[in-house]
Amino acid sequence: MKKQLLIPTLLIGCSLFFACGSSTKNTDESEAEEPGVVENISNVGEAVKGLSGLEKAMKDVEAQTNALKAKTPVSNDDLKNVLPETLDGLKRMSIRVGENSSLGISSANATYENEDGSKTLDISIMDGAGEAASALTGLAFYGYNTDSEEITENTKERTTDFKGQRAKLTEEKYDDEITSKIEWIHKKRYLMSMEGKGYTIDQVGDLMDKIGTGNLPE
Repeated sequence: MKKQLLIPTLLIGCSLFFACGSSTKNTDESEAEEPGVVENISNVGEAVKGLSGLEKAMKDVEAQTNALKAKTPVSNDDLKNVLPETLDGLKRMSIRVGENSSLGISSANATYENEDGSKTLDISIMDGAGEAASALTGLAFYGYNTDSEEITENTKERTTDFKGQRAKLTEEKYDDEITSKIEWIHKKRYLMSMEGKGYTIDQVGDLMDKIGTGNLPE
């Protein structure tokens, strides 16, 4: 608790220092600085509110992580049922499950491709339940909590609200080829990733509802 109060205390202390000023200043100088005093106090208030919001977010993440830690990971068959044999006209070329079972983590991955290879999809699922997986999912909760955006010559990346949940959206363009990826947490439990070559972000987003995630337990 003392650590949490350290920064607000320092901010308030600095504000009071500027508000009081030097005892050698005359009245006119003090009156001239009054707007600065008000501004300093206002800034402190905003900083304290920001810290309070961060503390609440951290507590929420901790509660979600602890809840996941107590749950039992789903079976390999549960995850296999999420990944259909065909998706958007693309054939499932491979599926892998149980690769991280030795760590107590339930996960699956599937790849899809059309006949000429111009479109591909790669879907990954990790159940956040259990000791190890809940820690990884907790990090993702933190990462998706804040809005962010980065744009380079060929890449657009942002973390924002998407289809009613927090998600990280990445779109890459090289010449005429486009690849889009969406990463999100389904039901506050499953780490999901869907990447499509030849797809825009919105097109990948339309496919999020066409896999069998609705049957997964919360």
